[in-house]
Amino acid sequence: MERTDFDRVIEEVMAEAMPFESWERLAGETAAAFAAFCAFRDFGPERSVPKAVNERYSKTEGGEAADPAFLGKKCRMWRGWAAQYKWRERAEAYDQYIDRLKQAEKRKVIEAQGEVHRMITGKMLQVVNKKLDLMEPGELTQGNVTEWVETAIKTEREIAGLAVSGKEKSADGWKQGEIKFTPEFEGL
Repeated sequence: MERTDFDRVIEEVMAEAMPFESWERLAGETAAAFAAFCAFRDFGPERSVPKAVNERYSKTEGGEAADPAFLGKKCRMWRGWAAQYKWRERAEAYDQYIDRLKQAEKRKVIEAQGEVHRMITGKMLQVVNKKLDLMEPGELTQGNVTEWVETAIKTEREIAGLAVSGKEKSADGWKQGEIKFTPEFEGL
């Protein structure tokens, strides 16, 4: 069935009215041209028409190398389609779309990991708190308490994105989060 001018006008109006992604098949783009575009698009950031043509047609069904004249003809045909249907721009838009999807997925993973880490840190602090309640003051050493508190504080700060490297110290020589025991707490 032959397309009429009316059909073309309808397609153009629909394309303007209904948003679509530029890497989808364009109005008037043949199935062969779109399949070639998909091969070009899916080749990746190092894509080029000759690379995509060679990938697609470099070997015949029997496994022999394709005729260079045939590859040259396909390359010229694909270059014409690439110019006509703006393959470079469409492929770049597709790459950006895929990158946004990957970034969104990474964000979800990081957020889920953060939630797990917060839950674990909360449990750690509960265990330390229970342990402190059960221990006799004579069992506690300054080293135990300092190590537990430093670990809990460091973990919480890292989860909150406020990590301070262990080498950073304040003006009085103490690291942030470090507890300074006075002599009257010795042995507790």
